[in-house]
Amino acid sequence: MHRTQLVALAFGYFVVGIGAFAVSGLLNEIAKDLGTSVAGAGQLMSTYSAALAIGAPLLTPLTKRLQRRALITAGLVLFGAMQFAAAIAPTYGTLMAVRVFAGFAAAIVTPHSIAAAGLAAPSGQGGRAIATMFLGFTLSIVIGIPAGNALGAVLGWRATLGLVGAMAFMSAIWIGLAVSAELPNMPVDWNAWRSLVRNAALLWLLLTTVLQCAGQFTLYTYLAPALRDSLEVNAREIGLLFGWFGLSGLIGNFIASRIIDRAGAARVVAVCLALIIAAFVAWPLAEGSMKLTMLAILIWGLGGFAIHPSQQARLVAIAPNLASATAALNSSGTYLGQMLGSVLGGGLTSGFSTNALAWGGAVLLLAASGTAFAAGRSQAPRMSC
Repeated sequence: MHRTQLVALAFGYFVVGIGAFAVSGLLNEIAKDLGTSVAGAGQLMSTYSAALAIGAPLLTPLTKRLQRRALITAGLVLFGAMQFAAAIAPTYGTLMAVRVFAGFAAAIVTPHSIAAAGLAAPSGQGGRAIATMFLGFTLSIVIGIPAGNALGAVLGWRATLGLVGAMAFMSAIWIGLAVSAELPNMPVDWNAWRSLVRNAALLWLLLTTVLQCAGQFTLYTYLAPALRDSLEVNAREIGLLFGWFGLSGLIGNFIASRIIDRAGAARVVAVCLALIIAAFVAWPLAEGSMKLTMLAILIWGLGGFAIHPSQQARLVAIAPNLASATAALNSSGTYLGQMLGSVLGGGLTSGFSTNALAWGGAVLLLAASGTAFAAGRSQAPRMSC
């Protein structure tokens, strides 16, 4: 794939991520303006995630006959339109409904962009292409929440969402001009889903995605209070530590993009899981120490972000003709894992200290290592539908 096409696709993924995470930084303003609680405003994130998780596998078969570039650009146009609709939403209920459709739009853009990057890359560079795609998403995580906070304070939440909508339209135009119309869109029909569920390696890998995301979000969801309890830091210092985590993730993702095709996606996944587990085990031992906590965050960030493109590259390598289906299910698994991790973390914080979050997450991450190993043991030859 020509670099210009890949950068255009990565920017589209970045915009979709910004549209998701910027809302997290606008919750106080939204709650105040629409007369709801911050917790109620937080459900806008949950609703969006649920729509994306459900929509990705449901919409993929319905779009099997459409050209992939057209799908991605149409998804971005719809996503942008929903951001403008959100910006003028008169009530909380209207905004919630708009976020559902924004999640469906993202469910079109995300799996098709990932599959396009992996399938259209030159031979032997599919992993690097997918990792580069995820750099856009990683940047959206790093930038989204602080940007939402900053822009919301200056422009207000409505103008901020309108700006995201404008970025989505710009991205759609860029992809329409830069990306080849010949990108393959493998049909996802009943035979494809049947082939997928019969492939044990794919199923083990999808379970790995759920488990590792659940493990990470057991702690990540409550990272701010965990840092406050451990280090007695203020909101500004917590923000800087989140920035350190994001920077670590960017470095890890960049390294993965350079080595994944040479080392193999399976090895990169194994290293990422080992790094995250090491960070989680070290977390309680770092209590009260800023230096040790920053070291644990560094180790976590290096593995925690790079694992996502490595997982997807591994799925594409096992079954390239099922890339659209596995990208959709992997996205769903990511959001399902985040939800499960948040629930588990909430239960642990209710009955135990915040250190229990790291131990609970480590157990799930060890289980993810087991399923990743099982995927390697059961890996089948590439299939044809």
